[in-house]
Amino acid sequence: MKYRVHLNSTPTGAIQPDGSSYITKFSEGENTIDWTILDTVVAQTFVESFKMVSSNTSESDISPAQWLAFNNYKSGGQAPVEDWNNTLDKLNQEVRYANEQGFCNFDETHISDPRDPMLDILAKCNAIHYEFESQLLDWQKQIETASHPAERSDFKACLERLNTLVHTVEKGPVVKPGHDNFVVIRYNSDHVSGKFPKITEEHYKCFQQNVENGDLFSDFFTVGKDLGHAYHTNDKLLVQNKEVKQQSVISASVHCGWNKTNFGNKMQTATWQGGVYRGYQQWCEWVEADKYGYNYWEPKYNLGRAPIARCELSSFAEFNKIWEDTPWISKVELID
Repeated sequence: MKYRVHLNSTPTGAIQPDGSSYITKFSEGENTIDWTILDTVVAQTFVESFKMVSSNTSESDISPAQWLAFNNYKSGGQAPVEDWNNTLDKLNQEVRYANEQGFCNFDETHISDPRDPMLDILAKCNAIHYEFESQLLDWQKQIETASHPAERSDFKACLERLNTLVHTVEKGPVVKPGHDNFVVIRYNSDHVSGKFPKITEEHYKCFQQNVENGDLFSDFFTVGKDLGHAYHTNDKLLVQNKEVKQQSVISASVHCGWNKTNFGNKMQTATWQGGVYRGYQQWCEWVEADKYGYNYWEPKYNLGRAPIARCELSSFAEFNKIWEDTPWISKVELID
């Protein structure tokens, strides 16, 4: 079985306030990319969730039978500083807007200057993340964060913009030989998403750190941070306030990351990532994560994401060119 993405050079759906593209009518693409579904418990569960969405016939005036939303992210490169500064400026603007609208309790302490030390900017990003997560807790559960985009208020769209901007700023203006590319594909139906299978320890055991190799991985399917993300952003406050959110379901949503260095590398942990896990364990010990209920040595808290399918293209140049020439998704499907 294969997972196929159809791609076009022009958008076929609506652009949402959070920056994602949203489609309810699907069509063949100018290009396609295939991934081979793995023979694992995660992949089998993903296929089950995908078929729940694709076979659904229930719909309403505000919620179609199926919808597709996706985001494309790019970071790094040889001249990233200007782009990163622009993103930081957008984040500052969004923080002020959220405060003016009464969506969040922000003030000038949440505003960053690009000349600030990166650790200070990360601390402010963590504070922003914690505040909008706190606001979501009043009226939203995890599955509902992936609900039908068209029915969202500006409150939720604003929080999603904040989420996207915070994650981009956290990466920093890192100069790299090439870009890191990341695509999130949310294929969903509001009529079945509450029934997606809960993730189990067997699923968690499949998680791997090497997630920028062009393969497909089960998407996190929520707005929030897991313990690994808290580590990468030194977010001790998230742990102390018990706001850590691990992936809890296997949905029909996926993500794909790729860069020239890791593309095609099928190792679960890339050579350079071995020290990352040791650093993660040491950080969890330092912040006393287990004291707050997070037994970080358990499979539930493994770093990375669970693979679903292997990319069939072996050439980074070919794979990357397809996405550059046709960056707009028009359809996803499972084929035998």
